[in-house]
Amino acid sequence: MMGARLSSAERKSCSPAEERARLDEVAQWFDSQRGLNRDLSKHALKRILATARGSRALELGCATGVMTAELARRFPHLDVVDGAERYARHARGILGDREAGSRQRVHHCLFEEFTPTASYDLIVMAYVLEHVADPRALMRQARKWLAPGGAIHVVVPNAESLHRQVGMSMGLLHRLDELCESDLAIGHRRVYTWERLAEEIAASGLHVTSMEGILLKPLPSALMEAWPQDLRDAFFELAPVAPRLCSEIHAICSDPDHGDATHSADRVR
Repeated sequence: MMGARLSSAERKSCSPAEERARLDEVAQWFDSQRGLNRDLSKHALKRILATARGSRALELGCATGVMTAELARRFPHLDVVDGAERYARHARGILGDREAGSRQRVHHCLFEEFTPTASYDLIVMAYVLEHVADPRALMRQARKWLAPGGAIHVVVPNAESLHRQVGMSMGLLHRLDELCESDLAIGHRRVYTWERLAEEIAASGLHVTSMEGILLKPLPSALMEAWPQDLRDAFFELAPVAPRLCSEIHAICSDPDHGDATHSADRVR
């Protein structure tokens, strides 16, 4: 999908008030603490923390705080940004008294409205780019917020996931990048292929240090949630066997002007 540009539908943006209302509507029912959503958040965070370093972190988009709680334990300086009032309130409950100080804070605003007061060693953008009107603009902005040697971790849904390919074979999707009913319900503006994600990261001026799959997902979430936990966990462990068939893509990005965030060779698994 090299050379692709955002369609008019994808780029369509709302007024700030309309965008907050859109986010608040999704937040009324989506809970990252439940079922496969919780598993995905925990496994994604495990990958993120495996290479994380430093003391300052920024979480863009917290949902109901699966990652927030762990990031707060790991990073003494943490900023959490979410445009949905329910999610911001939930994050404040997780941080508790710490949020009253200057070291760990929740900001209830759109990402485009956020202005940091310092740079970050880690920026987490998990399940964000598929929601925003202009992902490249957001990544360009986040690049400015990175400390030297810092990393941006991106997690997005994979259009070429095995379960989407099964759905297309069954006639439930006409194209792998088509937004299905569940995508639209959760506010997705797009889904990503590996090539499209790499292109958008590069277009924002960032460097892809690593890309990997997270969950080898053969069936829709509702069916997998009926499985025993150990069986679900096995499909997370199988992710390296077929990373391009996984349901999520995890990319680590660095600022080429500041060197490689992980001090390792480029790797795409």
